[in-house]
Amino acid sequence: MTNQGKNLIVGAGKLGQRFYQYLKSLDQPTITISRSPKGWSEHHICYDLLNDQQALPKLPKISNVFIILAPGERTESAYHKTYITAVSNLIDLLHQQQTDFHCIFVSSTSVYGGNTETVINEETMPLPDSFSGQTLLEAEQNIKKLHASTSIIRPSGLYSSQRQRLINSLLDPGQEENPKWLNLVHEQDVCQWLWQTAINKWPLTIASDGFPFQRKQVQNFHQSLADADTPSSPDSSARRYQSLHLDKINLQHPSIFHWLKSRM
Repeated sequence: MTNQGKNLIVGAGKLGQRFYQYLKSLDQPTITISRSPKGWSEHHICYDLLNDQQALPKLPKISNVFIILAPGERTESAYHKTYITAVSNLIDLLHQQQTDFHCIFVSSTSVYGGNTETVINEETMPLPDSFSGQTLLEAEQNIKKLHASTSIIRPSGLYSSQRQRLINSLLDPGQEENPKWLNLVHEQDVCQWLWQTAINKWPLTIASDGFPFQRKQVQNFHQSLADADTPSSPDSSARRYQSLHLDKINLQHPSIFHWLKSRM
């Protein structure tokens, strides 16, 4: 493995796999690490960051480490083990071999759960109101202490054709009157965001398409999809995540409305 690529993806779930394919399309040689085998990865290491005691296999020189982890269950304990204990173990294992790499840690906009501002960007101080948001904020601080060269990326809700449960929820007539404003971003656009974050070494970025909506809007649009015009801008009163880096990202799907229209 000493001659293999320079990008390391830690965590090989839906987003990890899609990002691996994205890097492959850019001819970026990439190694993946997760607990179980992944046949789609040409260079994969099976390693349990919580339970394995041995050192990592010898790695080539790594330029970027993308940490894309997800807990197995939605509990405070699972979040702490995944985002703090496992990440701390990872950095320690990597530092045993090399230290001249840049980390990109995937967090979440849940760190802003208690914020009431209409527009939230990277200059907004986070105010988590849940154990998940609080743990992720602690994890961000923890990894930056362990490895100074680290970027934090906070995606909003992820959607794609592979996340059918979310799509079904959005189109559920029983939730049509739910007034909550939703901020999403397509998985493919997050892949571009991850790569641009690595290239530019942005200390912090919010990955969101900047086009909030309510379920009623998307359901009405979906019902008249063939004739409906794609909305050109979001409601100005909507609570939205508006990244200061959004103009640096060439969104493939500027909103979920564009995505739905493209699937006709």
